Amino acid sequence: MNVPVHGREPTGELIKKFEKINTKRRIIVGLDEVDRLKDIDLLYVLARGNCGLVLVSTAYHSLLTLTTRIRRSLSLTEIEFPAYTADELVDILKERVEYAFRPETISRSLVRLIALAAGGDARVAIEILAKAGKLADSRALNQVDTREVEEAISQINRFESLYPVLKLNEHQKTIMKILSQFKRMNSGDLYRAYTRLTPNPVVDRAYGKYMQKLIKLNLVSYEGKGRWKTYEILM
Repeated sequence: MNVPVHGREPTGELIKKFEKINTKRRIIVGLDEVDRLKDIDLLYVLARGNCGLVLVSTAYHSLLTLTTRIRRSLSLTEIEFPAYTADELVDILKERVEYAFRPETISRSLVRLIALAAGGDARVAIEILAKAGKLADSRALNQVDTREVEEAISQINRFESLYPVLKLNEHQKTIMKILSQFKRMNSGDLYRAYTRLTPNPVVDRAYGKYMQKLIKLNLVSYEGKGRWKTYEILM
């Protein structure tokens, strides 16, 4: 059963729509980009209203800062999806080529080159493919050549160097701001600086997961172990 949502409806209006649905049915609600949700209390209302929730986010551990009241009502189970393999991206791109390109417009080898250049990110692969096609079209070419693909990869990569930062939550951005200033800090000093600048700092465990995300995105490197770790910004 679909509950239509038009624009940015107030939370109260959304709740009224759910109240009209037969409460004897189990309702599954999917929320994409949940880290951008303005009224976070909506999660509590839905969870307490017999709704199953599927929360999707590209921001790693984006719900760690929820209040205890909301976290307990949600009973969260986290599932992290790994990056696509090159072969999986080739299959995805082949389908796009079939619907968006004329036959024999782009070779299989160039499709694989795009898949390898995307680094496991389907969104990036599709953007490269689309941009390469537009470049060929703007040049009145009958086929996409290596030149167009390499130019598309270069243009996308200039944006992608900034993209990881867009995926960070406010806590991670604060950590990056501190490291941008000092370049290199030991774990204790960095955490103390973070707590001073953050109105509601997270506890050690959540903070550690935030640092793992920064390392995973190749924004930060580290040396040492435990409390003797030293972090260094890579940007």
